[in-house]
Amino acid sequence: MGRAGLEAPPPPCDVTVTPGARGLQGRVGPRPQSLAFRGCPPRASSPPASPRCRRRCHTMAFVTRQLMRSVSSSSTASASAKKIIVKHVTVIGGGLMGAGIAQVAAATGHTVVLVDQTEDILAKSKKGIEESLRKVAKKKFAENPKAGDEFVEKTLSTIATSTDAASVVHSTDLVVEAIVENLKVKNELFKRLDKFAAEHTIFASNTSSLQITSIANATTRQDRFAGLHFFNPVPVMKLVEVIKTPMTSQKTFESLVDFSKALGKHPVSCKDTPGFIVNRLLVPYLMEAIRLYERDFQTCGDSNSGLGFSLKGDASKEDIDTAMKLGAGYPMGPFELLDYVGLDTTKFIVDGWHEMDAENPLHQPSPSLNKLVAENKFGKKTGEGFYKYK
Repeated sequence: MGRAGLEAPPPPCDVTVTPGARGLQGRVGPRPQSLAFRGCPPRASSPPASPRCRRRCHTMAFVTRQLMRSVSSSSTASASAKKIIVKHVTVIGGGLMGAGIAQVAAATGHTVVLVDQTEDILAKSKKGIEESLRKVAKKKFAENPKAGDEFVEKTLSTIATSTDAASVVHSTDLVVEAIVENLKVKNELFKRLDKFAAEHTIFASNTSSLQITSIANATTRQDRFAGLHFFNPVPVMKLVEVIKTPMTSQKTFESLVDFSKALGKHPVSCKDTPGFIVNRLLVPYLMEAIRLYERDFQTCGDSNSGLGFSLKGDASKEDIDTAMKLGAGYPMGPFELLDYVGLDTTKFIVDGWHEMDAENPLHQPSPSLNKLVAENKFGKKTGEGFYKYK
């Protein structure tokens, strides 16, 4: 038995209670017998406690202290584990995805700051958001145009813009990054913002191909870092992939799930695996469509001897698109979708996967795709890809 169990408890500290102007007041010190509490006999008449009794008192006191510490610790842990209610959002990147995320966040009552490198980019982003909002309002408030105008103005009023990310993240709850798909650039951005953001701020990347863990490692808040992958066009597409790394805390994960729901989206969960869910299945499908097309025309034999000829192979891109729309019920064929997403984006994803797993036949590069990207034909955004849009 430890020494504490053998020692007698210290003399009790007596308290005198007297009525005062502010109610009952206490005084610490020896208690005069004349003011002893009713039912408490004078100390002189109390028999000395036995050693066994003293040990029991000490044991009970020790257990009580431990219990109180446990309750206090549990309360503190419970308080720290409370989910973050995201109210203020900072979106880094004023492109198609960033502007879309800013729009849906503002339209659902969040305060938003949209950040990009120049005022010209931000002005273009804000104009695009306004045009998109008016389309939404026209449909949502078809019978009340005035209410639609009010909706647009109110939403736009909650979106501020800035060219200095570090100066606006100090009071934000969530930073969503939607910039170029380049790991080095993303790491530099988050490393810098990590120094200025508040302790509770959650960082999230909208990357569609890079490993979230590799981005999070540039910061000191790996537990408050996750993937938040939206789909284009953000105001229309309901899905959001919430990516949880091995270091992402449950508190962060649940906070992002709740935020996604608050945006009117349907969140799904996925581990930090290449391509997450949708792109892991979609990109190989798109690449196989290209391979069908690449086998469309093949030169056979020896053309120099006059015996060469062109063999029409599997299918044309038009027939492949038609087949998948009418046969599989897809709203867009694979080549239409490739042009819509951006051929440069698809090539970047495939090249990254090929670098990680060069032997995988699903990750092999495409000569047709590489040629179009080298010619700066990225799809709809440049006016030409597999199809022409001018």
